[in-house]
Amino acid sequence: MKINMKKFLLGLAIFTTLVSVVVVQAKNNNSDDEDIKPNTANVLKSDLKQRIQINETSAGNMVWLTGAKITEISGTTTTNLIKVKVFGQDYKVQIATSTNVVRQYWGKSAIDLSEFSVGDIINVYGTLDTADYFLVHAKTVRNVSIQKLHAVFTGKILSIASSTGSFTMEAKRNGTSSLLVNTDSNTKIYQGKNLKSFSDLQVGMKVMVRGIWDKTISKIQALLVRMQPAH
Repeated sequence: MKINMKKFLLGLAIFTTLVSVVVVQAKNNNSDDEDIKPNTANVLKSDLKQRIQINETSAGNMVWLTGAKITEISGTTTTNLIKVKVFGQDYKVQIATSTNVVRQYWGKSAIDLSEFSVGDIINVYGTLDTADYFLVHAKTVRNVSIQKLHAVFTGKILSIASSTGSFTMEAKRNGTSSLLVNTDSNTKIYQGKNLKSFSDLQVGMKVMVRGIWDKTISKIQALLVRMQPAH
């Protein structure tokens, strides 16, 4: 089935105009979707601007959704479905095993959407379904609410929680005074060239930590912990 894009876009423009009235009315009625608070901490303003763009190509009707707020997440082990809202209109975003799912800084995120939450802001690129004009088969989904990136921190250990394999350290960066450091079986701990274990860490010890930093909740999943010499 081939979509008449001129008619569709004209209908979408009329719908968007009508929807602005519906959104105001929904706010007055305290609808469930409007009660979902968007996760916008540290999100760039350019990523918050909502946009819908549809291009007719030989490969299908390509669609871009920008600034879409997640209202529901569901699915199976092989296919996940995200419901989002743009300009007050509900869209469904289908996530397949081939979909490129990334965080704000383009680092890979899990295909099972385990890092995603209702209220997150996402940008979607994919193809429009030929039968359901509000279903997008996603090629790329970028969750700009996930503030994770590779980072390095240096500071003193403030406290240690051996039961969880974590510790808190000094971290003077972007207004952050302390940082929770999580370790697991993949974390390497060194002192010089010597491989050490978590039990060798001590409160007051200066360490360098490298890993995946979640700046929203001030936590880092450590890939490397290097014990620094005392001065």
